[in-house]
Amino acid sequence: MNINCIIIDDETLAVDILEDYISKIPLLTLKGKFNSAIQAMDSIMRNKVDLIFLDINMPDINGIKFYEGLPQKPKVIFTTAYSEYAVKGFEINATDYLLKPIGFDRFFQAVSKILNQSDLAKEPNTSISSEIQQTKEQRGFIFIKVEHSTIKINLNEISYFEGYKDYVKIHLINEKHPVLTLNSIKHYEMSLFSKGFIRVHKSYIVSIDQIENISRNKVKLYQKDLFITIGESYRDFFYELVVRKNL
Repeated sequence: MNINCIIIDDETLAVDILEDYISKIPLLTLKGKFNSAIQAMDSIMRNKVDLIFLDINMPDINGIKFYEGLPQKPKVIFTTAYSEYAVKGFEINATDYLLKPIGFDRFFQAVSKILNQSDLAKEPNTSISSEIQQTKEQRGFIFIKVEHSTIKINLNEISYFEGYKDYVKIHLINEKHPVLTLNSIKHYEMSLFSKGFIRVHKSYIVSIDQIENISRNKVKLYQKDLFITIGESYRDFFYELVVRKNL
């Protein structure tokens, strides 16, 4: 599955944030970004667009009115700073409605809904297994600040990340004790998704290579006597990316 998407938003910062989030999801391909709905019209009419991230309150035309006027309607996720538009957005069968400022967790949930849309799932696009193989080839390393020094850790040495409020434990494959660093779990979710790691729970990011088995919505990691629950908000995306297309 490959989902061609575009961004329509008159706020440059909002466009930049969405572009960054889209780049973290291998299944999404950004085909264009536009500061007005009028600018986007030609792209929508001439190209295959599966999904629009569409701002509602824009100067040239209201995003909802614009979408209602499209002869062929791609999937749409509305984005806006005004919550009063939510009801109207769902009335026209929007996939989701994101309230600014948009966090990656909420963006992730919205995209997960798209992955389960049957009309997109039936299309014979690039396989998930191919995308996972690509992430393996992009493996590298990260630098971690630990107390008063900075250390380098190769990504293929990491089993999983365990997040707490103000710090993260990085569990290594061949080490008994984790590396402790001051950071957020969200930081690693965003920076390592394209490198073979996936968030399965609000407190856990795991290496896809280190998953030994999956049972009853839990993952078991190699060399670790630990079962990690797959959180409900991450479940659909996890199974679509890691499991279903590899059966």
